[in-house]
Amino acid sequence: MDIISNKKEIIYRNEFDNRVSYATRLSYKKQDGEYENGYINVVFNKDVNLENKTLIMIKKAWLTFYNTKDENNKITTHPYIRISDFEIVGYVNDKEGQKEQPKEEKKQDGWGSAKDIEIDPDELPFY
Repeated sequence: MDIISNKKEIIYRNEFDNRVSYATRLSYKKQDGEYENGYINVVFNKDVNLENKTLIMIKKAWLTFYNTKDENNKITTHPYIRISDFEIVGYVNDKEGQKEQPKEEKKQDGWGSAKDIEIDPDELPFY
């Protein structure tokens, strides 16, 4: 299953036993307005080394899994996102929990941002 994302994704770095693993956060809004958060593992190519809370844009990724067996031969499936192509677009500032990069202005089909509007006071019906 291919992963398609049109927004910046935060990648969390975890270190243990001299190994590095990565995860990203998933969330959804509950009926009471609160958000429920969960995490899913992310795997990159071997040569990738990212800092904690790196913001990326995913170019090519897919959902995959591996299985493990316990001592009773019960199989457990572990899903993860395999990212083969991405672009680093920023980092999350730990002190404030906010993105260091400014948000991009969204424009809708030919409409500019508020900064693009110039108003001549003489044209206003009030003043």
